[in-house]
Amino acid sequence: MMARTAPRPQTAAPGGAYPWPVPTVYPWLRAHPATVDAVLAAVLFVPSIGEVPWSWPAAVVITTAVFNAALAVTVVPRRRHPEAAFAAAIALVAAQVAFGMHPSNATPPVRALEPAFADLAILVLLYTLAAYRPRRVSLAGLAVALLAAAAAIGRWAPAHAPRPGAPLLGAAVGLGGSALIAWVLGDHMAYRRAYYASLEDRAERAEAERDVQARIAAAAERARELQERRALAVDESVARLRRIERDLHDGAQVRLAALALSLGEIKENLAAAAGGTDDDGRIAMLVGAAHENAKETLAELRDLARGIHPPVLDRGLGPALSTLAEASAIPVALSVSIAERPSPAIESIAYFCAAELLANVTKHSGASRATISAGDHGARILMTVTDDGAGGARLAPGGGLAGLLERVQTVDGHLEVDSPPGGPTIITIELPGHA
Repeated sequence: MMARTAPRPQTAAPGGAYPWPVPTVYPWLRAHPATVDAVLAAVLFVPSIGEVPWSWPAAVVITTAVFNAALAVTVVPRRRHPEAAFAAAIALVAAQVAFGMHPSNATPPVRALEPAFADLAILVLLYTLAAYRPRRVSLAGLAVALLAAAAAIGRWAPAHAPRPGAPLLGAAVGLGGSALIAWVLGDHMAYRRAYYASLEDRAERAEAERDVQARIAAAAERARELQERRALAVDESVARLRRIERDLHDGAQVRLAALALSLGEIKENLAAAAGGTDDDGRIAMLVGAAHENAKETLAELRDLARGIHPPVLDRGLGPALSTLAEASAIPVALSVSIAERPSPAIESIAYFCAAELLANVTKHSGASRATISAGDHGARILMTVTDDGAGGARLAPGGGLAGLLERVQTVDGHLEVDSPPGGPTIITIELPGHA
C-alpha cells in the first residue's frame, strides 16, 4: 500500500512545462483551493434552494435555506479538516434521516429537513477523505456513508410499500454506488498524488545530486589546479636552490680558493726572505691571518653550498644516502630499492630528513648502529630510519622532528614516530613520488 503524502504545490519543469500533461486551468485551480471550494459550496446550495416550493411558509423556507447552506458550507474546510467536515455533514444528514423522512404518512416529516441537492456534499467530502487521508480513515468514512445510506433507505416511504423491490433496489444501487464511486475516485486521486509527489521528489533528488556532483567536480578540478601549482612552486624552489649552489660553487668558492692560494704564496715568499725587518715579520703575520680566514671562509661556504643542495643528489637518492651512511659517526646499514627516480624536490626532502635523523641518532640516542631503508610503496616513497638507542623520541613543538614533519607535509607526506622507552626508535617517512 502506497503511503499518502500531504498535498504539495505543483512545480513546473525547466522551460515552463509540467512533468505530466495537465489542462491549462489546472495550475490555477491548484493555486486557489479556497476559491474553488467556495464556488463548489455555492453550486451545491443554489439548486437546493430551487427545490423549495415558495408556497411554503416563510419560516419553513428560511429554515430550509439555512439547513441546506450549512450542509453545503461543510465542503469549504474540506482540504484542511476533512474528518471534521465529513463528521459535520454526516450529523446534518442524520438529522435529515431522523426528522425529514418517515416511512408512513401517519407522522409527517419536517419539511425543512427533507433531503435536497446539498446532500451531494457527502459524496464530495467522502472523495476528499479518500484523497487526503490514509486508507484506514477513508474506509471508515465509506462505512459510515453506507450506513447513512442504508438508514435513509430504511426511512424512505416507498421502501415500505406493498411491493418495494424495484424502488428499494434502485435506491440501494444509487446511494451505495454513488458512495463507492466517490471513494474509489478519491482513492485513485490519492494514488496519483503520491505517485506524482514521488516523481517530484525523485526529480528534486536528481537535481540535488547533479548539483553536488558539479560542486564535487569543481572542487576536484580546483584541488588538481592547486596541487599542480604547489608542485610547480616546489620544483621551482628546488631548481632555484640548485642554481644558488652552482653559483656559490662556480663563483664565490673559486674566487676564495684563488685568494687563499695567492695569500699562501705571499706567506711562503715572506717566510723565505730570511733576515727581514720587524715590519716584514708583521706583514707575514697579517698575511698568515688573512690566509687562515680565507680558508675558513671557503670551508664555511662549501658547507653552505652542500646544505642548499648536496652535489651528490645529482646522481640520485641512493648514492646520496650511501654518502650519508659512509660519513656517519656510527655504523649505518643501507637498503635502497626505488624503481622510478623521484622528482628532485622529493629527493631533496628525503635526503635532508635522513641527514637530520642520522644527526639526531648520533647526538641524542646513544645508539651503536642504525639502519636506513628506502623503497617504493605504490606510487609513493617509503623511508625508515631505525636505531637501537634509548628511545623516548617524540614530536614536540619546536623540536627537530616537528620541523621534519612540517617539511614532509609541504608535499602531502607523512611522518610517524615509534620510539618506546628503551628503544628501538623507528621513524617512518612517506613521500609522494612527485611533488
